[in-house]
Amino acid sequence: MLTRFSGVVGTQLTHALRFLGLIDDDGRPAERLKALVKVHGTGSWSEKLLELLGHEYAPMFAIDLETATPSHFNEAFRRAFPAADAVVQKCVTFFLYAANDAGVKISGRVLKGRKPRSLTPHRKPAKPASARSPIKEFEAGPPQPQPVTSRAEGKTPSEMLLTHLDPNEMDDEQQAAVWTLLKYFKARGL
Repeated sequence: MLTRFSGVVGTQLTHALRFLGLIDDDGRPAERLKALVKVHGTGSWSEKLLELLGHEYAPMFAIDLETATPSHFNEAFRRAFPAADAVVQKCVTFFLYAANDAGVKISGRVLKGRKPRSLTPHRKPAKPASARSPIKEFEAGPPQPQPVTSRAEGKTPSEMLLTHLDPNEMDDEQQAAVWTLLKYFKARGL
C-alpha cells in the first residue's frame, strides 16, 4: 500500500503507524490495527480511536484539552514529544485531526491558527467520467503525441501546462510536482 505514496509521505506514515503501535518493526499490521480496521465506519470507531489516542498520547490527555491555552497545550506537547519545530508542527496537526475524529473537544484557542484547513477534511465529490481532468486522463493511460501548435501562438510551456491543470483537483503531491516542473521551465527560460 505504501508504494502509492512518495518516499517522504510513506516514511512519515510508517513512523506514525509504528508510534501508534499499529505495525510492528517489520511493518506488518499489529492486532491493534486489525481491531481498528474492523470498527472503522461503525459507531464504535470514535471510542476505539479515543482508546488508542488516550494510550499513546496520555500526556496530552492529562491536561484539560477543552480549556487549554495555546501556550499550555504547546508546552505539554513539546515536553511529552520533543522534536524539531517542523516535526512537532506535523505531529500536532496529526494529533488534532485524530482527536477530532475521536470526538475529543479541543479548545478553540488551541485550534486557532493551527489548522491549515478545517479539521474535518472535505473531499470533492467524484466527477462524472465525461468531466475528467487532464491529470486523471493521463493517469488512465499514456498520452498520445500532440502537435505543438500553442508555441506558435506565443504561449510558453508553462502557460500551456497551466491551461490544462486545475490546482483545486490535485492533491498536495501532484501540486508539488507541477510547481517543480514550472520552476524547471522558468530556470530554462521556457
